[in-house]
Amino acid sequence: MDWSFLASTQRPRVHVWSGSASDLVDEAPAEGARMLRWLRGSRMRTRQGLMDEWAAAAQFPPHFGGTWDSLRDCLSDLPEGGAFLILEADQLLQDAPPEDGTTLMAVLSDVAEDLAPQPFHLVLQVEPARRANLVEGLRALTVTFRDL
Repeated sequence: MDWSFLASTQRPRVHVWSGSASDLVDEAPAEGARMLRWLRGSRMRTRQGLMDEWAAAAQFPPHFGGTWDSLRDCLSDLPEGGAFLILEADQLLQDAPPEDGTTLMAVLSDVAEDLAPQPFHLVLQVEPARRANLVEGLRALTVTFRDL
C-alpha cells in the first residue's frame, strides 16, 4: 500500500481502513514511523477517555488541561505534524453526547489548518462488519474521507 499521503497536506485528512487492527499494524509504514501515533477507540468512548488517550499518544505536556481548547493547542504545537492511527475507531465517543463528535471534528480540522504546511491525518481502523456504522457516523458529521 502507498502511504505517501501521510506526508501530504492535501485533503482528505481522514482515511478509513476496513480490516483488522493487526493488519493495519502490519501494513503501517516503518519509514516515518516517528510521525505515527497509535490510539485506541476502545479507550476513547467518552470525552475524558479521548483526552487521556490522545495526551498519552502524543505525549502532551503536564499542563494539558483536558479541554477541547487545550487539545487543539497541544496538537497544533506538534512541530512535525503527524498521523494518528485510531484502532477500533467505531468505538470513538460512543458513550458521549453526539455534539462531542461534532466538536472533535471541528477541533481536528482547526489543528490541520494550524499545522500547515506540516501534514495531519487520521487513519480510522474498523472491522469490515462495522464499517457501515463508522461511515454513517462520518457522513452525519459531514466529514470527507477516503477508503484505504
